[in-house]
Amino acid sequence: DSLPGRIEIRADEQTLTPYAGLAITGRLVPGLRLVALLDAELWRVRRAAPVKLRERGLSAGELLVSLAECQLVGGECFSDVEELRADRAGAALRAVADAPSASCALQLAKRFRRSHIQAAERALALAGQALDRQLGRDPAEPVTIDLDATGIEVYGRRKGGAGRSRHGSVSYAPHVAFWAERGRPLSSELVGGNREKLTGKESARIARRALVLLPQGHGEATFRVDSAYYALELLRELRAQGARFTVSLPRTAAMWRALERIPESAWQEAQAMDGAEVAETSYTPEGWEAEPLRLIVRRVRFTRAQLASQSSRRRRTIHPEQLQLCLDGKTGHCYGYSFILTDIPTEQRRAREVEHFHRHRAQIEERLKEAKLGQALRRLP
Repeated sequence: DSLPGRIEIRADEQTLTPYAGLAITGRLVPGLRLVALLDAELWRVRRAAPVKLRERGLSAGELLVSLAECQLVGGECFSDVEELRADRAGAALRAVADAPSASCALQLAKRFRRSHIQAAERALALAGQALDRQLGRDPAEPVTIDLDATGIEVYGRRKGGAGRSRHGSVSYAPHVAFWAERGRPLSSELVGGNREKLTGKESARIARRALVLLPQGHGEATFRVDSAYYALELLRELRAQGARFTVSLPRTAAMWRALERIPESAWQEAQAMDGAEVAETSYTPEGWEAEPLRLIVRRVRFTRAQLASQSSRRRRTIHPEQLQLCLDGKTGHCYGYSFILTDIPTEQRRAREVEHFHRHRAQIEERLKEAKLGQALRRLP
């Protein structure tokens, strides 16, 4: 058998598109009137100069959608818009056929201010509500909102607002409020990577905006919050807005004292978590002027072998004195504890149900990963 001749692989066929997947957004965006909603909300902004006044070329809403389409196909910087712009074969499939030039996109993007970004949030919320109506979803269902942050490393010269994170990289830290049942973000704040923890006032602002963006007639809203966001300002704001909360608490001396009030007979098997038990007591944070709150405690039994590694995260959940006794072999096992503060009434959810509900806030980690796998949060232009 003779060997084949030289094989040349090319991708210069002008009638084909490498971005055919954008046909999905090409159908979804017009169906939800997203561009019109963006333009309408952006036009209502009075706190800053308009992004664009002339009617020539793309509108501000079309610019945002075009940049989003660029990011969806792997674009990481403004120059990548040129590849989308050059894809004439795929123009009819996209939501915005005429992609902007890189220089135009960059020039217009610089005009966006904080009020413009919040206007875009409102437009996206309205589009989300339109999607829910088309899918027949009940707007009166209870709402769960998860608040969390992630790190986005940036490269090249130092970018405005970026900061060096605790891992040493120059990055941003988006803080996002996700609607768990719908799987989509409601509101967010972008800060430097050196600000992975917000103040209570800043967290309350994100929560307030998220609640405003829910549809009229929505069911009771409950926030699931990590210990990094624990602050009375946030809890007071949620109470003022009529929202419930479950929040992880740091393992402080006050928590260890509260643990001592729980009798051994109070512990019961945790829901859908092998080897874990749950009990309940009450706790009133210093400065909290309302009723005492429920303190749900989960404990997990660990053996000395399970704690052998000094880098084990389990060690952080154990009382220091008990940990040392276990490591010294003076006791066969010890318990790791997690503390959850909530104002959900007992008649609405029992302790093990609250713990199970709060544990599922880990779903937000999956949402953040999805947003970073080649999509919008993988890089920031």
